[in-house]
Amino acid sequence: MAKLFRVVTMLVVAVVLFGLCGIAYAAPADTGQDFTLTFAHVVSASHPKGMAAIRFAELVEEKSNGRITVNVFPDSQLGSEQEITEMIMLDVVHFNAPLHSTMVFIIPEFELFDLPYLFYSKNQARAALHGALGERFNEFLATRNLVGLGYWTGGFKQLTNNVRPINAVEDLSGLQMRVSQSPMLISLFRAINAGGISIAFAELYSALQTGIVDGQENPLSNIVTRRFYEVQSYVTISNHGFFVYPFFMSAETYRQMPLNLRQVIHEAAEETASFQWELNATTEQEFLAHLYASDAVSINYFTDEAKQGFRAAVQSIYDEFARSPSGAELLEILGRYMN
Repeated sequence: MAKLFRVVTMLVVAVVLFGLCGIAYAAPADTGQDFTLTFAHVVSASHPKGMAAIRFAELVEEKSNGRITVNVFPDSQLGSEQEITEMIMLDVVHFNAPLHSTMVFIIPEFELFDLPYLFYSKNQARAALHGALGERFNEFLATRNLVGLGYWTGGFKQLTNNVRPINAVEDLSGLQMRVSQSPMLISLFRAINAGGISIAFAELYSALQTGIVDGQENPLSNIVTRRFYEVQSYVTISNHGFFVYPFFMSAETYRQMPLNLRQVIHEAAEETASFQWELNATTEQEFLAHLYASDAVSINYFTDEAKQGFRAAVQSIYDEFARSPSGAELLEILGRYMN
């Protein structure tokens, strides 16, 4: 009876884990194999995402009693976000938590998170991403040989530029604004006559410094840790977009792991997600204080009226997304978290 209970318990755990990652992979027997894995990302080690990567590596090694070692490579050492994702799909690199916008080249549905004013609070975003919406995106990840482990955040996006204060969407007209690789963001900023120029994150400081672009959008974490404020004159706290970092690993490596080590990965990922969201909330206030203390930039805030005006100016982008494959479904899922 005790043996039967253990078997049933292991089966239940397996079902739960498969549900978490969206893939029903049969777990191999534990042969005692150790794993040395790679976590690559593009931000600095002092960035909240960079600190979370280190925390995840520490938790995995601790929980696995040293059987899993995760080596972390920050600052684009192994390539751009897209290049790292491609390497994970090929099982050359094993972990990353890239910006959602860089994922649209393989999973177009990630454009959902580029819709302006999609979320109005971090609590709303966190509930959706760790609920039905996140589960649906885990299914999308599974189709690309990726195992979803959770969702991290960079917080709300703000605007910076070198030309003038931005108090309303109309003030963006005529500026050359850099955006990430998302086709939706490019279309969005072009629709308001604000450039919509795609430049790799690692090259952005130089592009701002030399005037290739007038400005850019990023959370405070990136604006401060990458020192963009040194080469910009104005910061607008607009909260017009939300940074989502889908955290995933190579499905090929996941398949090779016995059930007990898969459980280590999931437990460490869950703890790291809580750590990262809380760290982001704390450091965001510190980053804003740093900007004020630096006296390097002029800071202003969008009013509620300015936010509504921005959202109204790009309503066509929402309509276009709703007509895309899975668009209406994803907006319906999101709607469950709007109250």
